[in-house]
Formats: sequence, structure tokens, C-alpha cells
Amino acid sequence: MPTLRPIAWLGKRIGSIPQAKRGLALLVFGILLLGGLIALDQLVINKMLESSIGQFSDISFYQERAQTILDGKWLYRDVQSEAPPLISYFFVIPQLAGGAVAAYQTYFAAFTMLTALALYYGLRKWDNLKAFKIGIIYLLSPFGVIESVFGIQDESIMVFLFLLAVILALRGNGRLSALTVAVGIWTKVFAGLFYPVLFLKTKEWRERLVHLGIIAVLSIAISLPFLIVAPNEFLAFPTYYFLGGSATPATGISIWDFLGAGGLNVPGMVLLGVALVGLVGGLWLVKKRDLEIWQGILLIMVIFLIFYSRILVGYYILPVAFLLVWAVDDRKMLLKTFLMYLPFFASLAFTRDTRLGHAFINEPWSWAAGLALSLLGTLMLIDLTLQALRTKPFIYRSQEETEKAVKSS
Repeated sequence: MPTLRPIAWLGKRIGSIPQAKRGLALLVFGILLLGGLIALDQLVINKMLESSIGQFSDISFYQERAQTILDGKWLYRDVQSEAPPLISYFFVIPQLAGGAVAAYQTYFAAFTMLTALALYYGLRKWDNLKAFKIGIIYLLSPFGVIESVFGIQDESIMVFLFLLAVILALRGNGRLSALTVAVGIWTKVFAGLFYPVLFLKTKEWRERLVHLGIIAVLSIAISLPFLIVAPNEFLAFPTYYFLGGSATPATGISIWDFLGAGGLNVPGMVLLGVALVGLVGGLWLVKKRDLEIWQGILLIMVIFLIFYSRILVGYYILPVAFLLVWAVDDRKMLLKTFLMYLPFFASLAFTRDTRLGHAFINEPWSWAAGLALSLLGTLMLIDLTLQALRTKPFIYRSQEETEKAVKSS
């Protein structure tokens, strides 16, 4: 029976795991956690939800696109797709494994596991124990685990590529980071948000040009076949990301979604312009304040999530993952990253774009309730970000600063 407080006792137990075994321990923990949740969903939760509201994930779209590739046909020409091409090729693996819900569920959960391992192995050079804790916390975050396991959403692939690009840059592997950015862009577009930060933090123009060359060559290689076979259909997919509109029933929880539901429809071009202005302003702050890579991409990601009009709950795992390098030293901050999930998740009940054809709670005031919840979650995210940017995370601290931060927390 431990005499310490539960959290302190747990922290001591985690710290007692030898460094050489932490990677394996993280893997085992992730397999047990994610495997247990998948089993729970397959045996209980999924059946209950399907019997009441029907299939609620986008899995039928994943299956259709993957099977089109396996049948030797072309994306965009032979099957409609609103995503960049590489994401559909990622779906081929679970489709080859039978294409069942459990296959996709396990596959997306595996990327959540890979991201936790990337965080540990990528950050451990600065502090092995803190990196290990971050990997564990990431696996427990509802933004990631609920969306990949219960929601069966492919955001876990995008998040893995995004964070991998940032970690590689942080460790000085700029060219590999640029390559990962290029793969990420043609998988889910959002990795492109990181490249301007990488560009600003790369001091030599020669390296900047090399990075641009890597992205350009890979982009041409990926896009050229589709531009030849189905140019009009292929070039239409950016409309989904930048101007809104979708054939899939993805549920948007942005402030702009709820304002639209209330009758205030802001044109897509206006929202795109506002988002671009916000991102340019964010990059100006990164340069003016000389923010480091981790701090800079956190700021850019938060600005993007505020102004972008097609936000899903799973997207918020990105700023949460970046915030963990501060929250690992601050329990109150860590608790807030978990509590922030509640308003965003609750807002899903009031979204208008669902498989039911209407909001789950379909009342005249539903849009206002959803807007209030989305605003609350956004304000919590802004507060956490401002708190983080006031201090250095452990990956940029000197030994003396680290010891002082640990004592104060």
C-alpha cells in the first residue's frame, strides 16, 4: 500500500522504469490500452451506437477508395475523393487485412501508438523521463485515443506525419523533415502549415532551396499521374479544404460552422482570406519574437484552428501534443489539456452536419449551444497557449532552468 499520494506514487513508479526499457514499456502500455479500448468498442459501444444512429464514421469512404486502388482503378476518375491521394493509399493496408471496421480501427490506433513512440524517442535526448511521460500522456489524451479508436478517424495518420516532421527539424534533420512535410501535404494537406516555420528557422538559403526542391520534386511525382488521367477531378479536391463543401458527413465544430447554422453564413473565400491573414501575422510574430520551432508551430497551429472553417475534434490533438512539453512540468496545465476535450466533444451533439441529417440535439437554439461550447474550448486553448509561450519548455532550457522549473511545479 503506497504511503505517497496516488499521482506522486505513480510518478515515482514511472521514473523507476530503467531507461533502456522505457521504449518497450511504452509500447506494451499502448498495446494494452488501445487493444482494450478496441475490444470494448467492438463488443459493446459500436453495437449500441449502430443500433441507435447507424454507422457514424467515414469508414465506407475509406473502404471504397482503398478498394478502387486495389482494383487497379484511378482515384478521382473512378471514385470521388475530397482528399489528397496518399491518404487513400494508406488505407490499402487495412483493406488488404479484410477491410472490416476492426481492421481500420486497429490501423488508426497503430498510428496513435507510433506518434507516442516518436514523441518519446524524439524528445528523450533532452530529458528521457519527461519524454517517456509525454509518450504515456499522449496515449491517454482523449483527443487522440477517442477519435482514432471510437471515432475511427484517419487523423491519427496526419498527426503522426505532422509531429514527425517537427521532431526531425527539432533534432536538426531539416531535409528529412522537408521530405516528411511533402508526404504529409499529399496525405492530409495540414503538414504544409509547418513548412513556413521550418523555412524561417533554417538560416542558410542553400538549405532552404534544398528543402523547397525536395517538396517540389515529390509533389510533381505524386500529382503528375493524376493531372494526366483526371485533371479536373484532381484539382477539385482543394475546394474541400479551403472553401468548404463535402460529400462526406464529417461533423464540423468550428465557430464558423455554428454561426452558419444560426444563419450567419460567411463566404468561404472570406474565411480563407481571414485564415491567411492570421497565419501571416503568426509567422511575423515567430520571426519578430524569434520563437523556436516548437513554440512557433504551436502558435501557428492555434491560429489555424481559430480561423479555419472545417475543424474536427481530432485536429486539436496537434496543439495538445505540442503543449505537453510544458504540461509535463505543470500538473494544472496538464489537467486543462484533458478538460479542454469536454466542450469540444459536447459541441458534437449540436453540429448540423451528421449522418442523422440534422443535429443530434435538434432545437432552434442548438447552434447557439454549439457555438458557446466551441468558444469555451477555443478560449481554453488560447489560455493554455499564452501560458506556454511565457516560458521555455524543457527542450530549450539549460540544466539550471530545468531544475528551477521542477521545484516550482
